[in-house]
Amino acid sequence: MSNISKQEPEEQAPRKLHSELAQRPFARPAEVLIITAVIALVAFISVSIGNKISEDRDVAAARIVSNEVINDIQRRDGAAVRKLGTPTFQSSYSAAGLTRGFVTIEIATLKPPTLIQQTPVKASSGETIFFTYEYTALKVPYYVQTALVKNNGRWEITNIAGNADESALD
Repeated sequence: MSNISKQEPEEQAPRKLHSELAQRPFARPAEVLIITAVIALVAFISVSIGNKISEDRDVAAARIVSNEVINDIQRRDGAAVRKLGTPTFQSSYSAAGLTRGFVTIEIATLKPPTLIQQTPVKASSGETIFFTYEYTALKVPYYVQTALVKNNGRWEITNIAGNADESALD
């Protein structure tokens, strides 16, 4: 026999595989479509999660200001509430007028309220978040709703409404 080396079957397999891979296109159109769809889905989910986290932070920050307003109402401190307002709110309400209004609802607001609803509303002019609180010092509940808007990165009160009928606040 000659010393001409015959290729062993083991050596043929890698060459055959390499040859097949070289002839095959990198990715088929269906694979490209699937990969693109997966990337788009991951991007969409990432943006959605980011927006939700941002919205949750905004609501939490606005809630802090709204809770300050509620605490100031219980202390009958119109000046403190007025300072938390937008320029329009401040020009519409005097500190003394707010304090007088808080004194008129004093009996209903003796006990701390419960936050029963928070509603973010987006509009072209920005986002307003409404917080509705329920006071239960009397046999009939009393509701107070605050409306806050973000101005220059700061949450400010635009309106305060109170009523024994929650539906009258909308």
